[in-house]
Amino acid sequence: MFMDVLPILASAAEEQPPALSVALAVEDFAPTLLAFAGFLLLAPSALGRIGAVLMGAGGAAKSTWKLLHAAWSIDVNWLDDLLFPLLAAGGLLLALSLHGSLRWWRWPLLLIGAGVAALAVQSHSVQPAFVFATAIVIWISVLGAIRAWKHGNALAAGLFPVSVLAVIALVPLRGHAASDALAFQWVQQGMNTMAQGIFFVAALLTYRAAKGKGKDFSAADTVPRQWAPAPDYDGTRRYDPARGGDRYESQGGRRRRI
Repeated sequence: MFMDVLPILASAAEEQPPALSVALAVEDFAPTLLAFAGFLLLAPSALGRIGAVLMGAGGAAKSTWKLLHAAWSIDVNWLDDLLFPLLAAGGLLLALSLHGSLRWWRWPLLLIGAGVAALAVQSHSVQPAFVFATAIVIWISVLGAIRAWKHGNALAAGLFPVSVLAVIALVPLRGHAASDALAFQWVQQGMNTMAQGIFFVAALLTYRAAKGKGKDFSAADTVPRQWAPAPDYDGTRRYDPARGGDRYESQGGRRRRI
C-alpha cells in the first residue's frame, strides 16, 4: 500500500502484519495504482517520471507481498522490504524534478538523500529509508499544491493537503486495540483508497492546469508571458469607416489618434 508510510508512524516498521484476506489484499492494489497515477501525472520531466515508476514499483511489491501472503501463505520478505527504499529513491527523483520545474534549489535534497542512503547502508536497516520516504511523500504533496496554485487551480491546491490529512487520520486507527480485526482493516484501507483518490484528482487537475499554459507539461512553468497587441490595431495605420472608428498612426511604439 503506497501511503502505508504515515500510518506506520503509530507502530514499528518491522512489526508483523495482521492476518489478511484475499479480497483485502487485492483491494490494496487500488490505492497503489491511484497513487502511482498521481505521481506520474505530477512529474514534470523524465527524471520525475522515473521516480514515479520507482515509487509505483515499491507500492506494487508491497501489494504483491500481501496477496501472496493472504492467498497462498507465501512470505516473500524481500518484496515487503522493497517498499521504503523504492519509495524513498523514487520520491527523491520526483521531488528533484518538481524543484527544477519550480526553479528551486535541489542541492539540499540531494545532500539529504545521500545522507539517508549512507545511513541505511551503514546501519543495515530500512528505518532511515522509512523516515525519509514519509517526509518526501509529504513534501511532494506540498510541491504539488504550490504548482497547482501557481497555475491558478485553487481546488487542486486545496486537495493535496486534504489527501495528506486523510492519511494522517489513519494513525490513531492503526494504534487502536482492534486494528488487527479484518473489519477494522477494511475501514483503514477504505480511508487509504479515498486519500489516494483525492491525491490522484489533485494531480490530474494540476496536470491539466499546467499543460494548458505551456507547449507541454514540462515547459509549463518556464513559458514566458507573451504580449498580444490589441485585435483592432496592427501597429501602423488602421481605419474602419463601417464601425465609425478613428484613424491611428504609430509613433515610437505608441499610437496616436489623428
